[in-house]
Amino acid sequence: MIRKISLLVLLVFCGSVYAGGFSIVPLRVELGKNRSSSITITNADEAKTYEVRAVSWTQQNRSNNFEPSNDLIIAPTTFKLEKGASQVVRIQLNRALNDSEVAYRVFVDEVAEAPEIRGNTLKTLLSMAVPVFVAPKAGPIAKGEAELKASLVQNTVQIEMKNMGKANLKLLEWVVSSEKAGELLRVPSGNYVLAGNTQTGSYPLKIQAEGPLVLKVVTDRGTFSCKITR
Repeated sequence: MIRKISLLVLLVFCGSVYAGGFSIVPLRVELGKNRSSSITITNADEAKTYEVRAVSWTQQNRSNNFEPSNDLIIAPTTFKLEKGASQVVRIQLNRALNDSEVAYRVFVDEVAEAPEIRGNTLKTLLSMAVPVFVAPKAGPIAKGEAELKASLVQNTVQIEMKNMGKANLKLLEWVVSSEKAGELLRVPSGNYVLAGNTQTGSYPLKIQAEGPLVLKVVTDRGTFSCKITR
């Protein structure tokens, strides 16, 4: 009996990227009053078939949840690329704008062709996910809003950040500092916090300092800070 075992390697990035023999440009799409955009897939490996699909994107803390959606029209959805060839994929918004931003992901999946599947073999497939953000009907939002809390418990900084605005916040870095000792901790990040979501995290603080500590969170829509309680 022929048995198909496939391993999906999910690669989620925030900029243009090349991985597993194909690349996508760009890796973030903005829609709104301009209801259409596109991405370009380029294959640098042997001939492959790709499938493109759209899903709605919600969050609960650090967990990303995806559901099939018809809100975005994708064309084409399936195609084959020879080595060195590129394909432009159109993305069209198929719904009215909301008061707040709505988030989606567009997945580009490498599809295994039937002759490639052999009994008792492992076929590795690649999938890249492109964030798609639909701006509120009032227009794009430049400045973010967030509520930030932080505490130091047993040499660990515990953080809670709630996105109070109507658009996503892309985290760039967390910084813990002391007025006396300067910077104590810097943690790079590329995570998104979607509108209305609260994200928590814990980070060991190996360098200790007396006096007040401050947490600063740098995002693409502003910098937020708060005092760290002990």
